[in-house]
Amino acid sequence: MKHGCRSCRSRVHPIVYLSFFVMSLMLVQYYVKSCVIIPTPNEPQTSTHFQPVGYKAGGASHFQKLLPKDASTDTTTEYLVNEKANHTSKEKVLPPMLLEGPDKFITWNKSTWSENTVLFGRSRNITGYLTIGIPVVKRKREGNRYIYATLSSLISATTASEKEDIVVVVYMSDSDKAWNMETSQQINERFSGYIGAGFLQIIHSPLNIYPELGKNANFNRDSKSRTAWRSKQNIDYAFLMWYSKQLSKYYLQIEDDVISSRRFFGDVQNFIKRNSAIPWVVLEFSRMGFIGKLFCSDVLPRFSTYLLSMFNVLPCDLLLTNFRTLHNQASPIFHRKGLFQHIGKISSLRGKISPWTDTAFKDPVDQSSFDIHWDNPVAEIDSNMDAVRGSFPENAYHKTKNKSLFYAVKNVKTNDFYKVVFSNPINISRVVVSTGHPVLRTGVLKRGQVKVGKGPGGSGDRCRPDQVVGSLYEGEFDSEIQEYYIPPNVKCISVVALCNVTKPVIIRKIGVNIQT
Repeated sequence: MKHGCRSCRSRVHPIVYLSFFVMSLMLVQYYVKSCVIIPTPNEPQTSTHFQPVGYKAGGASHFQKLLPKDASTDTTTEYLVNEKANHTSKEKVLPPMLLEGPDKFITWNKSTWSENTVLFGRSRNITGYLTIGIPVVKRKREGNRYIYATLSSLISATTASEKEDIVVVVYMSDSDKAWNMETSQQINERFSGYIGAGFLQIIHSPLNIYPELGKNANFNRDSKSRTAWRSKQNIDYAFLMWYSKQLSKYYLQIEDDVISSRRFFGDVQNFIKRNSAIPWVVLEFSRMGFIGKLFCSDVLPRFSTYLLSMFNVLPCDLLLTNFRTLHNQASPIFHRKGLFQHIGKISSLRGKISPWTDTAFKDPVDQSSFDIHWDNPVAEIDSNMDAVRGSFPENAYHKTKNKSLFYAVKNVKTNDFYKVVFSNPINISRVVVSTGHPVLRTGVLKRGQVKVGKGPGGSGDRCRPDQVVGSLYEGEFDSEIQEYYIPPNVKCISVVALCNVTKPVIIRKIGVNIQT
């Protein structure tokens, strides 16, 4: 019996038809207004699993009929460009990438894939059991080292025999091609043995697969920069899935800033077997975004096309929810424990910090192992917060061998503060504040500000922090990642509460680096 991915025989809920009708109507209106034609995959479908209502395997020919008789597939780009020049209305025609996208991915044969796409690695002669796809993008500072932790985790968590059933595809998807090449070379040098064995492949793509990013249908009301970021993410995922669709029986998507649990591969296999008696389109091994989503590989062409057709409408995780619902899987199917943990606080979206973790992760994680070096110059610590007995403010700032120490307070009142006063004014390059439990995210100071001061205040105050640097986001603050300006000659830093908190709060870490 083929595990999972069977045709759904269950009675379809009316809401599925309603959702499909609304989405179809929205897509038709969007395509007509944009003058964009999206072909469906023209290769033969090897499976009939989860065929949505109205789906036709030969759909590409239907869209081709919409072109003029003299417009062949090879000249559709030129045709659309000419049409754009003749278009007199104010509404612009979208770039022709959406027409070329899936078609371009499909028509590349195996040798062309190898020549144009693979930077390092080789294909195996047999189909594997599991492909793990990892899109990689450039991040600030130590964020670029996340991918090494991710790969090391996958390698250490699998046995030699398991590695023969797994292919890890690292997709260098940043727009900075020089960085892609440099980083891929570093990965190749560090993991050369696994690349030579066919366990690890590194690929990239040409920049011309991307249309103009930042435009959307205003369904999610995101900013232009965020829309461009998530739109590119959808296209990246589609490209990675098209490449991976024939490597293994199953495909698992993770991110470049996660670590895996021990023996995750066996857990994945067992979960697939346990769900073999029910129809499914996606199994989930994490409750975070698009991390740990598993598909049958024969579903990848259809889902990739869906991502491309809706690339600028919604984020990938919401598109996955729609896709799953339209394919008769009404609810997500989660593994009881998370098998992949998010470790990266530095988001690939500029100016964003991402402190999220999977609270259901299977294994304990020492988050301090991912900390960077802090200067933390000599300073006096002062706080008016109501501390838990035996907990001291110095625990969050002073360096000790016990990295698990923190400052715990019973509750917090508005304008309560935690202050660091330096011996002499210093020039600071970076300030980091972390509150709450690093995994469970309890004890977080959600509403707070970081202030700095340059001189003494009234009533004998050694330093009065009177200049706001920025705000905490979900209990975290990083001046460099969030792009906050820190003035020169700082005498003191203060973390100030902006509201009452009746529950205990943890001030876990205060990090300060000095300009060199």
